[in-house]
Amino acid sequence: MGSASDSRLSKPIEINPAFRYVGIPSSWLRSKTFRLPSRKTSAFLLFSTSLVSLYVYDRNQCRKIREDCVQRVRRISEELVTDANGGVGWMPRSVKVYGARIPEDVEVDRAAQWFKKFIKPILVAAAIDYTIINGTSPGSLGRKIAGEIQAERVIQAAQEKDGIKNPQLRPGLPGYRDWHDKFVQPEGGTLVLGRASLKEFLWGIEKGFKEQIPLDGLDDDERFAQEINKEGIFEEPRSLEESDFGEHHLIPEGLRSVNEELKKAGENLDFENPTTPLFDQVSSQPSSSISLFSFFKKSVPSTPVVIPQSFQDEPRKLIGKHIPPQPPLLLVPFDHPIGIKWWPIKIYRFFNRREQAHRGAQAAMQLVNSNSQPIEPPSDITQTNHFSENFENFEDLDFSIKITGSSHLDFLTPKAERHIRSSYKKVAKNIMTERDAYRTDLKARLAKARELANSVENEAVLSEANGQSEVQLRQEAFQKEKKWKNDLEGWSIVRPGSKVCWDSDMIESLRVYSPSKEIDT
Repeated sequence: MGSASDSRLSKPIEINPAFRYVGIPSSWLRSKTFRLPSRKTSAFLLFSTSLVSLYVYDRNQCRKIREDCVQRVRRISEELVTDANGGVGWMPRSVKVYGARIPEDVEVDRAAQWFKKFIKPILVAAAIDYTIINGTSPGSLGRKIAGEIQAERVIQAAQEKDGIKNPQLRPGLPGYRDWHDKFVQPEGGTLVLGRASLKEFLWGIEKGFKEQIPLDGLDDDERFAQEINKEGIFEEPRSLEESDFGEHHLIPEGLRSVNEELKKAGENLDFENPTTPLFDQVSSQPSSSISLFSFFKKSVPSTPVVIPQSFQDEPRKLIGKHIPPQPPLLLVPFDHPIGIKWWPIKIYRFFNRREQAHRGAQAAMQLVNSNSQPIEPPSDITQTNHFSENFENFEDLDFSIKITGSSHLDFLTPKAERHIRSSYKKVAKNIMTERDAYRTDLKARLAKARELANSVENEAVLSEANGQSEVQLRQEAFQKEKKWKNDLEGWSIVRPGSKVCWDSDMIESLRVYSPSKEIDT
């Protein structure tokens, strides 16, 4: 019995040849402690290994695409830089990169990050300088573009009026870089990242060149402060002199009876045919009552005051001008969906980053080759608008996606606009509701602050009472009103279904880079 059991123990363990061909050592397989993983463990290892392999393969392909483009454009960085006239200079070619913020995106500069990851390495290898102009909120990029253009228009108008001409500067002199960028700007380029950036760019171009600029010496904040003052949100109640309660409160007790008699006497006077001496002492106010305060008011002169014609006219304005030729546009197909329902697309893009790298490489090669064509005008002009168009009724708007018939103006349509979160459609309505509630509450807070300011003479006592003064409330209201105005303006530009700004001058002033065929998929 013992010998039979010993022979069974000494019998070698049979090994599956498949394990030996895979490369697993036989000593591991003959070990008594070796066990194959369970079914669940095998599924987990297979799934995780597949994901890691897919991730590593995708990133390697991205690196190969980038390195291939870098090798193609490296020769450009070794060539001499020439201008339009054939002169040799030392300033590199410069382009501007416009990236608008995607509505309701937590990342402010997501478009700029995409540019730095997929396009920047190729531009650096080609010795092309770039300047990133990022929009921190919807509409802010368009306001930046329009503000820069209008500031340049004012400077040019002042120089033309005084007969000043900019002298030509040589390399190495102070201010040469700004001068060079200004005069060789049409030879550069403009990168527009995504659909929202295109909408804000066209809006800013049209507003910057076509809007009339008031020459009143005020900045935008001062003009906006005047606008909200005209709306009456800071209006004070009637002064104490004009209210019966105020007169009764200010007149001493010994003179209150005299004031009442004067009021009764004033009701019996005939203001159309004044015959009493009392009328000569009181300013002619046919529909007002006479009181004790009427004797202390200055009489209104009967001779009308002549206002000079220069003061009667409105402030002078710098009229709009023709849109001059702009640097060629490079429409970069950048898009980032927002919302839970787009998570499958985001997961797919995470493991297929080489598609984004290919798009960035194609865009960079278009910029390097510098082959441009005129922008395609819209076939349906009714699907475009102008910067001056605003919306008063934010509830009955059409959110259907507008198609203009132009491949350039319909860039990334309708995919990009569908990727905007649906809750963004209600932004304008929410802002209007919040603003109305705040204005109602502001009137009560202003009345309380004025009452507290009249009763408390020392400002230190007012601050200890945790009360806001009228100046602080005005500053708070100004900041909120300005933010709401900018948000509504940006919402009207980039909301789903908004029309693209278009002007007839853009047919001659805008060009678009042609697609490049050097990058194979």
